[in-house]
This record gives sequence, structure tokens and C-alpha cells, in this order.
Amino acid sequence: MKDSRPSLILFIVAGTLALLAKILDMEMLMIVAKPMVIPAIFYYYLQTKTRRTNLLFSMALWLFFVSDMIMVLFPVSGMPWIMITSMGSYLILLKFAVADRAALKFSAFNVIFITLLLILLGYILFTILNLNIDSIVTNYVMYLSYGIVLIMLVAVSAVNYLSDNSAVFLHLSCMATCILVSDLFFCINRFMIQLSIIDDINLFSQFMSYFFMVKYFTARRKLPQRQPELK
Repeated sequence: MKDSRPSLILFIVAGTLALLAKILDMEMLMIVAKPMVIPAIFYYYLQTKTRRTNLLFSMALWLFFVSDMIMVLFPVSGMPWIMITSMGSYLILLKFAVADRAALKFSAFNVIFITLLLILLGYILFTILNLNIDSIVTNYVMYLSYGIVLIMLVAVSAVNYLSDNSAVFLHLSCMATCILVSDLFFCINRFMIQLSIIDDINLFSQFMSYFFMVKYFTARRKLPQRQPELK
């Protein structure tokens, strides 16, 4: 395994600069810093992986990159494409999470927790969908599909971790949680209350989701009875 510290440091520096650009409202710095974030974390993945590069996983990361660039260049008009590319990444991650599923452990706590989680996420989704906003009304089916895929990713990640408290599923759950927080705070900032701190949390959670995404994928090699096509 190669030295991964330079790539990790580059990711941290790029993410920090992007956050500073958002906080200080420096558009030029954002244009320079944000495009460096995913290439840096992808390079970190290449340095830490122990087997050949997984093309499906790489596609998920680079779809996030496309989504980020559309957000930087066309934050309003590019919203449908942002959702399409991000949902493509979520579907790939969901495929891995399902393939890696642990043996289910049915207990009162697990059943109650997952039920409450689904109820809460479903309530949040339909609260957002019922906002009387033109972009949501016009793209209702897309927002609904996006929300359902995200809820499935969070739910499967939670079930996996509740069934097997390993580092692999901890990274998976952290990734899904960061994605959820990022998207939720994005919606709050875009459709409800526009506060800089909300947008900052969205961006920080987004960058952390990329980190946990790579940590999950490098750790999942240790899982037994892997799906051959997903290696």
C-alpha cells in the first residue's frame, strides 16, 4: 500500500478552502477549491485500495464530482441534473450496501428503531414535497424518487450496522448519515430558511460523506461471502 497521507492532506486542504470560500462568500476561491475535493479523495482511494480499481465505485464518486461542478456553475438552473447525477451515485452505493448486507438480527430495539427512522424520514420527505414551490411542483416525481432512494440507502445502512457493529458498517452508516444531513440542510437552506450556517453544515457534511464513502469501500474487502460482480 502506498503512502496515502499526501492525498488525505490534499483532501483536507481542498475541503477547508472550499468551506472558507463559502463562509467568506469568495466565489473565485470556491471555483478553484471545490473541484479539487473529489479528485483528492479519489486519489486517496487509489492509494489505500488493496485490489484493482472498482469502476462502479469510481463512477459513483465521479457522478458526485459532476453534481458538484453543476452546483458551482449553475446552482439554480442545473438543479434537475444535480439530482439525477447524485441519485445515480446513491443507487450505486445502495447496490453495494444491499450486496454487503449482514445477517439480520431481529430485536425489539432494532425493529422499533428502523420503524421510527422510516416514519421520521418519510415525514420529512413529504413535508418537503408539500412545500408550495414551483421547482418542487414541476419536478415532483423526480424529488419523490430522489427522496425514496436516499431513504432506502439510509435504512439499509442502519439495518446493516444494527445487525453487525463492525467498522465496515460503521463507515457505511456514517456515509449515509452525512449524505442525509447534507441533503436535508440543502433543502432547508434552499426552500425554507436561508442562513449561511445551514449552507456551511451542508457543505461540511457533503465532504465528510466522501471521506466515509472511501473508508467504507476500502474496509468492505474484509467482509465474507462477497458478491463476485461487485469486487
